[in-house]
Amino acid sequence: MHRSSSAARRPVVQRIAATWIPAAIAASLSALAAPTSAGATTFTVKNNCSYTVFPGIFPASVFSNGGWTLAPGASSTFNVPSGSIGRLWGRTGCNSASPAQCTTGSCGGTGLQCAGTTGQPNTSLFEWNINASGTDWYDVSYVDAVDNPIGVAVTNASCVSPSVCSASVITSCPTDLRSGAFCLSPCSRFNTDQFCCRGAFGTPQTCVVANWTAVAQTYVNNIHAQCPREYSYAYDENAGGALQTCPTGSNFTITFCPGGTAPPPPPPATNVALGRPTTSSSNESGAFTPNLAVDGNGGTRWSSAFSDPQWIQVDLGAAFAINRVVLRWEAAFGRAYQIQTSNDGASWTTIRTTTNGVGGVEDLAVTGSGRFVRMNGTARGTQWGYSLFEFEVNGTRQ
Repeated sequence: MHRSSSAARRPVVQRIAATWIPAAIAASLSALAAPTSAGATTFTVKNNCSYTVFPGIFPASVFSNGGWTLAPGASSTFNVPSGSIGRLWGRTGCNSASPAQCTTGSCGGTGLQCAGTTGQPNTSLFEWNINASGTDWYDVSYVDAVDNPIGVAVTNASCVSPSVCSASVITSCPTDLRSGAFCLSPCSRFNTDQFCCRGAFGTPQTCVVANWTAVAQTYVNNIHAQCPREYSYAYDENAGGALQTCPTGSNFTITFCPGGTAPPPPPPATNVALGRPTTSSSNESGAFTPNLAVDGNGGTRWSSAFSDPQWIQVDLGAAFAINRVVLRWEAAFGRAYQIQTSNDGASWTTIRTTTNGVGGVEDLAVTGSGRFVRMNGTARGTQWGYSLFEFEVNGTRQ
């Protein structure tokens, strides 16, 4: 089974190595002996897009401390050691902040180097497990989102190369799943057990795409049609053969935009909440304080006590005309909440009300102004509290 990065309550960084391998093979892999002796595998990462891609890689020790710049037409080649389990993603629209703020796939670390952190779950992924007792396991995943189409070519001609993925997988994204220039998966957008294949839907027999809504089915069908042999949802290895294996010894070429360029991403809007002072109604513990929701790190989060109501607010330092708020929820999300603004932190004006929040990434167009911005939660979506990886605010200073 292939789990979405947002499927569990543990921090993203702690999930990666353990959860991407399908359940059908997880038990057998855990029983395998240590990797056999073999030379390193070579990865070549190519950018066939018309825009710059900023690859992120985990573990960071694989290459360039976890992140670098790849101009259109450029490529990077490096060795991946035997026994490596990891993932590669292509960030878009990154700026010069530290850590860099990107339109998709933002991580922690320093500058463009993710330094052992992983990207926010709004990006395409290539994942691998090299030399598990003589076998390489690999896949391309859009379980979280599609930002850059990805193709993979393997030098062993007898092994599957999922090398085809058209940019139309983005341009044909259903309106309800579109977020800027990329396409969120049903799991990331709606964060339900059914679409994330968890809880009562956590087996191949119960996670049935035919029972999904038309919008959710369209996402899966688009990927099957435009990007064959690549993951669109957690159990796609059963339906589409998305999980691949190959005898150890092959080299891999991973290409962003293998079928031609995808629409170029817009430059990242300035997150005026980044690094600003924050306060909250409560914290689950000292490990989940409100400043962690404005630190630009997709692996840290604020989490409240397990009761209603709860709030988190950020002091922008000056009055701003606010046009957008992005809530990047952990699994514990707000079902009902208001986005509010204030000039003094005491008197609040509601500029957006939500009564049917779905979690995941909620990208909200708003109109308002003020020095302070607050998410005021009135009804939780789970038994837990309210938990945000990031609380982002876009606007212009007045």
